[in-house]
This record gives sequence, structure tokens and C-alpha cells, in this order.
Amino acid sequence: MASSPPNIAQLVVDGLRSSKIDTLFCLPGVQNDDFFNVLFDAHDITPIVTRHEQGAAYMALGAAQVTGRPAAMCVVPGPGMLNAGGALTSAYWAYARVFALVGQIPVPMQGKGFGVLHELADQTAVLRQVTKEAFAITDPVDATRLIQGAFDAVHSGVPRPVSLEVPANLWTQPADGHITTPEAQTAPVDPDAVERATALLAKAERPLIVVGSGAYGASASIIELAEKMQIPVTTRRQGHGVVPTGHPLFVPITVAHEMWPDVDLVIGIGSRIEWPLLQWGYDADLDLIQINIDPEEIDRHGITTVGILADADEACRALIDATEPTTRPSIAADLAGRRAAFNEATAHLEPQRSYTAAIRDAVPDDGALVEDVTQIGFAAHLFYDHLAPRKFLTTGAAGTLGSGTAVAIGAAQASDSPVVGIVGDGGFLFTATELATAVQHDINCNIVVFNDNAFGNVKRIQKTRFGADRTIASDLKNPDLQAFATSFGVRPWKTDTPEGLRDTLREAIDHEGPSLVEVSVDEMPDPWPFFRRPRVRSKEPGVRR
Repeated sequence: MASSPPNIAQLVVDGLRSSKIDTLFCLPGVQNDDFFNVLFDAHDITPIVTRHEQGAAYMALGAAQVTGRPAAMCVVPGPGMLNAGGALTSAYWAYARVFALVGQIPVPMQGKGFGVLHELADQTAVLRQVTKEAFAITDPVDATRLIQGAFDAVHSGVPRPVSLEVPANLWTQPADGHITTPEAQTAPVDPDAVERATALLAKAERPLIVVGSGAYGASASIIELAEKMQIPVTTRRQGHGVVPTGHPLFVPITVAHEMWPDVDLVIGIGSRIEWPLLQWGYDADLDLIQINIDPEEIDRHGITTVGILADADEACRALIDATEPTTRPSIAADLAGRRAAFNEATAHLEPQRSYTAAIRDAVPDDGALVEDVTQIGFAAHLFYDHLAPRKFLTTGAAGTLGSGTAVAIGAAQASDSPVVGIVGDGGFLFTATELATAVQHDINCNIVVFNDNAFGNVKRIQKTRFGADRTIASDLKNPDLQAFATSFGVRPWKTDTPEGLRDTLREAIDHEGPSLVEVSVDEMPDPWPFFRRPRVRSKEPGVRR
């Protein structure tokens, strides 16, 4: 007797399993009840129930970032999907492989405006704006193809979120076919492009490498290429750790700006390079090699000299094989002098420098640091000693205030190494209730809250721009964070010095279970002059050669 075909819920579970996704960050609801009924019997997939849909999506983001593999979340339609939208936007700009399983109202009711529970006029249109691909099942005939397509997409190409919508009336519907193991598809390296890039490298006198998150898997080859050709390496935000900050060829973004007027070749590796090109300018004397798996980034600015659409490591290996070592002398001494001058120029940024050093002392070398939008998070871009890729997690261009606690919980759940989230008191309360999730599921996350009873960055900017007596909507009245943490079953610590943070954070990391360290701080000096540097080359954004 032939077995009956699987239903759509079973196919989705098969897709999770074939993708080696063993955790589902979720918040259940009536439109997805039939899916969770099937998930009940999938003992190899653990549901992590969160206290808010944004928490589910942020946790999937953290898990995907720290591992480099797809992570999954599931929410109900309408308000549930919208609540997760900020986190999906963050995953989009953080380049994270998040699989977003989203419920939908029954097919016969879609687009009718009946006002049924959780209805949106066009939910798929919203999802298209926060994912790289949005799949929506409307008929069981197409279900297997769409489910397979969604899982294939989250594994392939640009690492960004992919959504799959399943209407409430279709979960139990049978669908022919089966789900196969997704295979990541990457473009082969174009030898002609490599040859042209090699020619540029050979003639360049003052090249610069800019790395982003697309370079995470290419650390060794990038270091080899940089050393072979004596090229300094920098990053603005998401490429931290690709080349360790202690490497003789690494320079902070401020130093890269000082070098920018004389740079004659930029090699962007897994980076949008938007910061130097849009902020610092460019001209006809600047050649650009862009290495990226995203075809839209190859010539987004209209000035690329050579584009290589390929995996970063494969492209760098091809360049290494094709180039002769440079005859230029070592630049290590020059870069060391520039870094020393940078350290002297930023010495006044206290207590930020001391707090980032204290965190570095406390966090093991294999530990990950999650930044929220907060003063110490900004400082970590400039001063934290980044040792390896995927050890500094950020929302990137999204700049999402309040994501840090939930992202850290998701990263901690997916990692065997310690995870520390650094947040401000303002951002903390956005997802602080997810401490309950960490306790319920015994996730050993460590949250450090810098408490100045204000949206500190906003308040300082208001003072600087408008006057010390013209601050508005930036002061905060906070709860007792020690009692708050304790009420969840989270072990709290409190300190007000960098030395105290170093010691208490070490204790927190050694503690079994979730922990919170509150750091009382005052207003901090402004680091932004060392990020936002003036234009030093002539062309404006959007001006082609």
C-alpha cells in the first residue's frame, strides 16, 4: 500500500532538517497551530519560545551571525510579522542567513479586506522589503517547489534573510514530492577579471584593502595577499577580525582616512565600501577592484575598474596565484607610526578606551562580543582588539537600537563559546524581557548594561548642536536593574569602574546561567570625529567617471 504524501507542515520540517537547522526561535499562534503540531514530533528540532516576535527574529540573527549558517524563526502573520520586521531589516543589513517562517491568513480571505485576525493588505510586499527573497504558498500544487526554493535561497548567494509564508488553511494539505538537501551556489572566478585585477595590483603604488562581512571566510587568503603585496587593510563596521587588529598591516578606519588622498587602488573584499566612497570621495586617479558575491555591489557606485563576482576566498586565492610579490619595501613601520599617532589622538576618549580594554581582558579569545547602539559599542569599532571573524556581531547599516540583548541570547544559544552583549540603558529595555527566554532555556548569555540614565549619544549630540540647555526627550527614568534581573532569575553584578567591569565580567562569564552586569557611567566624550571624516577627494556620490 502506497504511503500518503506529506503535508505542507511536514515538508517545512523536512526543510529545516535538511538544512541542518536544529533550533527554531518562535512565538506560536493560531495561524501556525498545525505546523507546531507536526513540530511536536520532530525531536531533533528544538523550539525556543520567545516573549516577543522581535526577540525570535533577533535571536535567529545572532545565531546566524555567530555560526555563519542559516538560523530559523517562526511567527504569526500581521502584527507578529511586523513585530519581527525590525529584526529582519537588521538581518538584511547584517548579512545573516535567517529563514523566516511566517504564517498567513487563509487563502480565500486574502486581499478581501474582511478584517480577519492578523490580516495585512499585502504581507508579502512588506516581506520583500526586508528579505532578499519572499516565497508565499497559495496552492498545494506549488508548495514543494516553493519550500525547496526558500531553503535553497537561504543557503545560496548573498547571506540575507529569506521568508516563506504559509496560509493557515494549507498547513495540513498534502503536497507531492520531497525536500532535498540545499546546496549553496556560488559563481566561478572569472580568469579574465583576475588577469585585469592582477595588472592593477602590479602597477599600484599605494593600494588599500577594505574588508566587510563577505570576507569572513577569507581571513587566511586576505592576510596572505596583503603580506605578499604589502597592502594595508581596514574596515568600518562588519569586517572586524578578518585581519586581526594586532596584525602589522591592519589600520583603524581613521588612519585609512588619513591615507585616502594618496591611495591609487582600493580592493573591496566582501564590502559595500560605501563609507569611504560616499564620505571621503573619489576621483579619476582611484582604481577600484570590487570582489563580492552580490552582483549589485560589483559596480553600485559606477566607478569599478575591475569587478570579480565570486566567493572572497576563491577570488583572493586566484589573485595570490596570479601575482608576483611586490618589490615595494615593507610598510609595517609606517603603519605602526600611524597607529601610534591614532592612539595618541584618541587618548582623551575615556572611559571608553578603558572599558573596551576591560571587556577584552575579560572575554576569552574565542568569545563573541555583540554590540548594541551604545557608547561602548561605538568605541569597540575603534579600540577593541578584534582577533577573528564572527566574534563581533553588529546590525551593520541598520544600526538597530535595542537589538543587542536578544541577538546576544541567540548567539549564545548557537555558540559553544562565551557571548557578551554590550548595551546601553536605553536600548536594553527594548528586548530585556527576553531574559526570561534565556532563563527558561538555560542559555548562558552575558549582558553588560552601561547605565547613564539617558539616550547618551542623542543627549550629547543635542548639547553639541543646540546648546547644553536644549536637550529634549533624551533623559530616562530606569527601573532598578539589579532587582529587574533578579526577578527573572538572572544573576546580577554592579560596578562603576573599568577595573570593576573586568573582574565582574570574568565572574559573570564563569557563572552558569544568564548574567547581567550593570555599569554606572557618566556622559562620555564624543568619538564621532574619528568616524565622520571630511571629504578628501573631489567626486560627489553618484558622479560617474
